[in-house]
Amino acid sequence: MLTHSLISYHKGAMIMADKVIIPKISDELTDHYLSKKGYEVITIDNPGQKDILNLAPDAAAVMMVSKKISNDIYRQMPNLKILARRGVGYDNIDVDFAAKQGVWVTNTPGANAHSVAEMALMNMLQLRRQFRLVDKLTRDDQWAGAYQLLGQDLTAATIGIVGYGHVGQELARLLTALGVKVIIYDRKQKSSPYGKFVSWQKMFETADIISLHLAAVPETRHIVGDREFQWMKPESAMINLARGQIIDEQSLIWALQNKQIAGAALDVFQQEPIDKTNPLLKMDNVIVTPHIGANTQQANQKMAMIAAKMIDTVLRGAAPKYAVNNPII
Repeated sequence: MLTHSLISYHKGAMIMADKVIIPKISDELTDHYLSKKGYEVITIDNPGQKDILNLAPDAAAVMMVSKKISNDIYRQMPNLKILARRGVGYDNIDVDFAAKQGVWVTNTPGANAHSVAEMALMNMLQLRRQFRLVDKLTRDDQWAGAYQLLGQDLTAATIGIVGYGHVGQELARLLTALGVKVIIYDRKQKSSPYGKFVSWQKMFETADIISLHLAAVPETRHIVGDREFQWMKPESAMINLARGQIIDEQSLIWALQNKQIAGAALDVFQQEPIDKTNPLLKMDNVIVTPHIGANTQQANQKMAMIAAKMIDTVLRGAAPKYAVNNPII
């Protein structure tokens, strides 16, 4: 843990700088932006509630990564003015309760869109070429067996994108550039040069690969379940880089075990970290990664800088551009 402390003086009186807790990597990627702005910066790898309260319960701002913040933190942090999420989703914070405590919650929309879209594209190529099984057979000295696994071109597939926000739009753009047919589902249909909008049922009946890019809200919890897997073709596959709660995980496991669908690529799970006994970890037709869709240097630098600027904006007394709540101040 590192602290960059600054003290200023006004008419002879000592003024302590506001304390700000941020991830160590974010401080580095922003070239110590907040320290240069005059704040006392305290760094830690991944700020969680216990760490925050132990380090600086008098902090005015916290840059969050992924750990959950409970509603009882506000009475223990009387100076807190902003929780800046370094990312897009904010389901780990009760934003309405934070607003009632006079605390802003912000996020970084669009900052990681290209990185997440690239990973979805990578997963599609891996699934079409049965990469997980090819890799396993090759490592198990089954060269001939791996060689005999014929893949499928991505351009021969119809790709379905569920959720047409920043990531969905960027993914559609990348796929269209490769000559891939794209269909789209979104609650709010928008005009797009990169694909055709279809109904919910048509999406699952038609797509060879479905890539989920929905926000985690009560309405999307287990929105993909038994019915949707029954609609899907047996040779189709599912990608989830959004949130684990969007898929009914037990329904997904059943669909994979019973060959209702052919495969999946999952970056998010119902429980994170994933339990080592989860059947998904033992399936050769499932690609698993530890919630790293946005884990590139470029995305992290963009997210960290936007979050840092949101902190500076609030601590200067202004309303942040990317607020997800409206505090009572």
